[in-house]
Amino acid sequence: MIPDSVKLSEDKKSILINYSEDNHLILPSIKLRAYSPSAENKKNLKNPNFSQHQNVLITKIEGVGNYAIRIIFNDGHNTGIYSWEYLHEIGVKSQSSTNP
Repeated sequence: MIPDSVKLSEDKKSILINYSEDNHLILPSIKLRAYSPSAENKKNLKNPNFSQHQNVLITKIEGVGNYAIRIIFNDGHNTGIYSWEYLHEIGVKSQSSTNP
């Protein structure tokens, strides 16, 4: 699912992804950081530690071609490339999960 827009919230605690037909996802920084698809974080993806990223904020979002974004976090992490499909997957996990 390719979004129409991706915006960083004013408080830098989430990104808002808008799709056509008024569909959208709000993805919190804590989830995005815990589910980072970077090589250094791959071992943590099955059992992410959300509390470890409780105070992490998003400082910048960069486009990567037509297929993804790179999210730069205030803890220095910036190597994860989030494809549109992966962001949608995180959004679905966030909606069905009781974690932050």
